[in-house]
Amino acid sequence: MKNQNLPIENLAGGLNRRGFLGATAAAAGGFVFLGYEAPANAAAGPAAFPKTIPLYREVYKNWDEAIVSDALWTCAPTSSADVVRVVNWAHSQGYRVRARGYRHSWSPLTVAGKTPGSDKVILVDTTKSLTGMQLAGDRLVTVQAGASMLELLTYLAAKGYGLTAAPAPGDISVAGALAINGHGTAVPGAGESSYPGQGFGTLSNLVVSVKAIVWDETQNAYAERRFDRTDPECSALLTHLGRSFLTEVTLQVVDDYNVRCRNYTDIDISELFAHPDRMTSRSLSRLIDGAGRVGIIWYAFTDRPWVQIWEVSPNRPWFSRKVVTPFNYPFADNLPTPVPQLLGELVEGNPQVAPKFCAAILAATEAGLTLSGARDMWGKSKNFIHFVKPTTLRVTAGSHAVITRRDQVQRVVHDFTTFYNQKLAEYQAANKFPINSGLEIRVTGLDDPRDTGIPGAQPAALSAALPVPGRPDWDTAVWLDVLTLPDTPDNAEFYMELEDYFHRFDPALGLPRPEWAKRWAHTPQGPWTDRKALKQQIPAAFPQWESAVATLAKHDPAGLYRNPLLDELFG
Repeated sequence: MKNQNLPIENLAGGLNRRGFLGATAAAAGGFVFLGYEAPANAAAGPAAFPKTIPLYREVYKNWDEAIVSDALWTCAPTSSADVVRVVNWAHSQGYRVRARGYRHSWSPLTVAGKTPGSDKVILVDTTKSLTGMQLAGDRLVTVQAGASMLELLTYLAAKGYGLTAAPAPGDISVAGALAINGHGTAVPGAGESSYPGQGFGTLSNLVVSVKAIVWDETQNAYAERRFDRTDPECSALLTHLGRSFLTEVTLQVVDDYNVRCRNYTDIDISELFAHPDRMTSRSLSRLIDGAGRVGIIWYAFTDRPWVQIWEVSPNRPWFSRKVVTPFNYPFADNLPTPVPQLLGELVEGNPQVAPKFCAAILAATEAGLTLSGARDMWGKSKNFIHFVKPTTLRVTAGSHAVITRRDQVQRVVHDFTTFYNQKLAEYQAANKFPINSGLEIRVTGLDDPRDTGIPGAQPAALSAALPVPGRPDWDTAVWLDVLTLPDTPDNAEFYMELEDYFHRFDPALGLPRPEWAKRWAHTPQGPWTDRKALKQQIPAAFPQWESAVATLAKHDPAGLYRNPLLDELFG
């Protein structure tokens, strides 16, 4: 394929408290303001910037709006050849280059908060034009970097294909999802085996090849280069944390399948998260045994989580409602009274209403599931993989994945939820309420390169779901994601205590790793500030860390794809 857009076929489709309140209220009402674009003044623009590539100023805001830059120079290339031109321009002018997708991330892997507009940084918006896709063979799709996951799954469904799992939001670019090894929730259910060329891990393990803009010594310039999955240097690109620039990727896909989705709010935490010796048929591990795909949303200070069960079901069960579109939880985007009022109190500085707020959300969830007919649904896989809209309440998130044995999942979840609940009670006793959203739990397989069916396939070196050398029995990742509103008092300390729990994790039970898109490396000053974690504990959890960092540096010797967090993390 040449450096041009692929065809795309018939697709549908640190703020202050008062500022955050306005943004959150807008989200609750179905409108989200992410930033603004201002046309570039050619006379004031960066020197010698390619005139044929659209250029403008844009404020960068991430998902929870905790990262807000000044208006930065941003361009919208229309082809990968344009990206090469921008990168080589940046090299000649001393700029850094940051790929800009849909900004659905929590960690400052693109830009740091309060990045001055005077900084020599150029954002490259891939979502305007680099969105083409086409089938590339039997169960293969080639897609450009800026296509959204929603666009990809919609395209695949129209062709009779799908993915085993993917992130719940649809507004994530394909390249962005790969950069942080985005995942869904899936392990084999009863009678289910792996699909050809596809296991149950993250998106990073679906890659057959990538194209990236890297340094070419023969040209003495940056150029687009293809890396096949068997190339040892591809290993670092499969999850690169923004330390590279992908323009195109070829992924393995599966034949499309139908899913039955059931939603429960009547399972008590004492049963769902029971000790392994006291499990019932409705304990998490037993639910996973049956369906394989189970997700938990447990609102803080409540005792009945929202349990989502997705089960492969070729035929529609008699009582299941057929759905033909994704995002089938409309109540999640239009929360009823008294939720908005309590939300207003929270962000105006009254954290003590957190228990009432969480109870109100649970009540709204229970009523919404029933009134919208969402208790039992059935349809194509894409209609259940995506269920989080951009208008969903924007919370910050801190998450770790624990690599463990499948038969130890219940133990991992029991131990963590017990610790988490005890910590909430301790803080509440001290009249502190750092968590006012909840805990999400997902369970997936690992990124085992053997699942690709490609002889000599390389592992995703920086994937949180990377298999652990010497522990072939550890075959499962448990993702534990704690959510709260940004700027909630005492949240940094609470996340720090949760992170300390993972640092002290029983090595016989599993290995924790951070989820890159979320918050990690906490001190009382906030996330990404713990130098010991950044320099020692996190690198130690990835056996190929040094070689991956070296490979990324080799392909970007000028450091164009670096930023403050990557400078700190990678050295």
